[in-house]
Amino acid sequence: MHARGPPGLPTPALPLASSVLMLLMSALWLLGAGPSLVLAPELLLDPRQAHRLLTHALGHTALPGLLLSLLLLPTLGWQQERHLGTLRFLHASSLLALASGLLAVLLAGLGLSGAAGGCGYMPVHLAMLAGQGSRPRRPRGALPAWLLPWLLLALTPLLSSEPPFLQLFCGLLAGLAYAAGAFRWLELSEWRLQALQEGVLCRALAECWPLRLLPAPGGPAELPVTHPAGARPPTPGPPHMASPSLWPLSEGSAPIPPGLRPVQPLWEGSSEAGLTWSGPGFPPGTPLWAALDQQMLQEGIEASLLEGPAQGPDSPLWLPKSSVSSLRLQQLEHMGFPTEQAVVALAATGRVEGAVALLVGGEVGTEALVTQGRGGPAHPEGPGPP
Repeated sequence: MHARGPPGLPTPALPLASSVLMLLMSALWLLGAGPSLVLAPELLLDPRQAHRLLTHALGHTALPGLLLSLLLLPTLGWQQERHLGTLRFLHASSLLALASGLLAVLLAGLGLSGAAGGCGYMPVHLAMLAGQGSRPRRPRGALPAWLLPWLLLALTPLLSSEPPFLQLFCGLLAGLAYAAGAFRWLELSEWRLQALQEGVLCRALAECWPLRLLPAPGGPAELPVTHPAGARPPTPGPPHMASPSLWPLSEGSAPIPPGLRPVQPLWEGSSEAGLTWSGPGFPPGTPLWAALDQQMLQEGIEASLLEGPAQGPDSPLWLPKSSVSSLRLQQLEHMGFPTEQAVVALAATGRVEGAVALLVGGEVGTEALVTQGRGGPAHPEGPGPP
């Protein structure tokens, strides 16, 4: 349950949000601030007390309730933060704490006085567990995921007197509503999450120790990197993939193709962050997009040279003129490039810009002969006999 750190930093590091929650709840307990955070519906009539709808989860008035909340944060919170990332974990925890508080106040207003009047983080634990839903696979002998929040709901009143049972039940209902998609319109979008993670504060916290901000899995901070043949790891494991739901299911994630592996967070703004190519013919650290572009160009040239009728080793290359776009060929001819070389460049790249780059760079020779059709070298346009 420890975060992976970039090279040069001490490891292991603890997840930032859940560890700070433990420190904050302990500090509030020592300061005696628990009673001032109790979710009391009659006090919410004062706008200055509206914060209780959210902060009721941080206060504790009974020591057993505090110890139970602190115990479940390393047990559940660290794992949840590793699955979600720090920012999404904070957003989900805050949203479910607010939802459980509003639901408790609503039930209290309907006459169920026991639905409010307490405080503690246990409703949020129940909501996070219930929002996790069921998983397609689980270890043999393990309890079903949907049963865990109900089991915790039954055991919590036996271990602590706070918060009240109905307030705990409100947390469970909030989690079930989240799992059903009731709060989907309040979730963080991918572009917003990426923008926050690329901020100065988040990038600085991602390099801190012993507490570290964890990036959301499946984002640019965990893009794959390719391995050349021969340097591929023997048993690549399937990484966590991005999931539209709150909890990415590692058991059901599709495995990454062979030769790819997740890399350490680099916090670059470009979509190619963390992608490097170490294949032969390219200097170390060459960006993957540049290496792939060059490799695709070379393969396109080779494929174009292999097309057509069988030829001897010393015979010139015959290319049908109809194999390329006539409009693009006319554009190159208007620029002053020879027809034969323009056809070869277009056949290799398929784009006017790429063909111009080849022609200007002198990468197209004069050995190719161009024919009018695809059937064979019956009407050559280039010099030399057919």
